Amino acid sequence: MSVNHLDGAGLRGALIQANEYVQRHRADLNRINVFPVPDGDTGTNLALTVAAVADRLGAGGEHSVGAVARSAAEAGILGARGNCGMILSHFLLGFSEAVGDKPRLSVPEFGAALKRATEHVYRALEKPVEGTMITIMSAISDEAQ
Repeated sequence: MSVNHLDGAGLRGALIQANEYVQRHRADLNRINVFPVPDGDTGTNLALTVAAVADRLGAGGEHSVGAVARSAAEAGILGARGNCGMILSHFLLGFSEAVGDKPRLSVPEFGAALKRATEHVYRALEKPVEGTMITIMSAISDEAQ
């Protein structure tokens, strides 16, 4: 099956599945946490942040990709924990701003929105450090172009 667009239901489903994945791998993420401080809490902080997003989206109501992206960004900002939560919330905010009020995204529009989201993260950080989750965001957005 070929996918040629992303609508609100698709984005909601992807973010809820991302939450489930992070919850299952929280301990692994804590174990590999070495930057900026090797305090072993990245998995926990990321899990709390994505759970806030999934909880908001689980309530439903939004149908367009723009409305779902906006709800995800708001929940991410309010639920952000730790550095990784702040970084993810900025990614979601940048994605939401790129999407605007669109009902759905084509594949090229989705790639462009990921790129803008990544750029938003880099602008939000005083000293972006490669080898962290921002490097993964950058690689994914580059590949999606």
